[in-house]
Amino acid sequence: MPPIGKLTRSTALLVVLSAMALTLSACGTAGSQADGNKSEVGPGVTDTTIKVGFITRKASTAAGGGGFTTPAQGDVNAQVNALVKYINKNGGLGGRKITSVLKEYDSSAASVQKENDYCTAFTQDEKVFAVVLLGQRELSSKTCYKDAKTLMLDAGAVAQSTTVYDSLKPFYWTPSFPALEPYSRGLMKDLKDEGFIKASNKVGVVIETGGGYQSAYDTVIKPTLEADGVKSITTAAFDASSSSTLGTTAGAAVNNFKAAGVDRVIFLARGDAVGFFTSIGAPQLYKPRLAIGTYEAPQFAGDNPAYYPAEALEGAVGVGFLPAIDGIKSGFPRPGAEKKCFDIYKGADISFETRSNARTAMTFCDAVMFLKATIDKIGLEGVVNVYNIEEAAGGLGKTLQSAASLQADYQPGVYAPINAGRLLKYNTADGKFEYASSLELFPTP
Repeated sequence: MPPIGKLTRSTALLVVLSAMALTLSACGTAGSQADGNKSEVGPGVTDTTIKVGFITRKASTAAGGGGFTTPAQGDVNAQVNALVKYINKNGGLGGRKITSVLKEYDSSAASVQKENDYCTAFTQDEKVFAVVLLGQRELSSKTCYKDAKTLMLDAGAVAQSTTVYDSLKPFYWTPSFPALEPYSRGLMKDLKDEGFIKASNKVGVVIETGGGYQSAYDTVIKPTLEADGVKSITTAAFDASSSSTLGTTAGAAVNNFKAAGVDRVIFLARGDAVGFFTSIGAPQLYKPRLAIGTYEAPQFAGDNPAYYPAEALEGAVGVGFLPAIDGIKSGFPRPGAEKKCFDIYKGADISFETRSNARTAMTFCDAVMFLKATIDKIGLEGVVNVYNIEEAAGGLGKTLQSAASLQADYQPGVYAPINAGRLLKYNTADGKFEYASSLELFPTP
């Protein structure tokens, strides 16, 4: 294991990236809408209004401190208010105006009890129809909203297995993100095409405990490696349940992989798992080639060499689907959905220096535009509830695109519509990641 001081520095990664993955726990509530009843109006819906909750971030603590370089996200409250104002001026949600409820999250004062309060406040006190979340990680917290028949639109960059979507359907949606399995299929295709993994390689896979990551390994990663003739596969658990287990299990992964001669590493875990791994492994001169895609937070890796040494990132390859997280600054805003959302904010005198500064703003815009597209289809005379939203979403296809990600395709039974990405490679010369291919569909099973 590395010196204690180094582990302490790497453990600090938890603070900054926890802003991307807020941890909540269970707070069971009872809802009034019967399961599967398409004729019963959802909570928070009247003849003229729909109540929508938003979890926003306190700007002064969103970066988490610790000396990390992170793109400022601006005043998220103002961004939400701009979206709500725009929607209400442009037909509302199927003719009904949004009544918004904003609750600010202070990441410096996180606690289980404090996070429990969000579900209780939104579902019991405010009785919202939908809530826009910021990357809550715990399945139990999402179950809380499901139990209250509250629609969840997750705007945080947290990879979720299809098993999670299946357990929460039709209440949980991620308009800006793919499920972990399609993403992993796209990742493995790019790794193979780039010659990153060959039969002779010894491959290590870091798998976070819980959250469906094991399912993605069992159904996608392992079968693909075996089909490609890889004989040596070593797995290591990554326990994100506490600050102490983060560093401890990352250190164990480094030691186990070194002992097994692993020369290629794939991550199925929260984005900061890479930082824990590199900040522990690099000082020991252990630098296998890494698979890094959007869910591994490429820009954060490139911007923070103290935890992600450049030599540890050399040769990194992956698949990128969300330019703001991948660190792609050129061409902002892209024509289409990104420009539309950009113009909404511009109309409210909100500007962004780069695409990465607009990451949260664009994922929030995706969530609100999803509500508008589906409820507009239901119409003023229709019944607004989550089951009718599910039916409306299944018919959207590619007509509703993502402002944050590269391509969306809504089909029946799809709750995470992002279905394509681009090859992502680390450029050693400038210490950044860049796209190295045209748009590629994630392979289907």
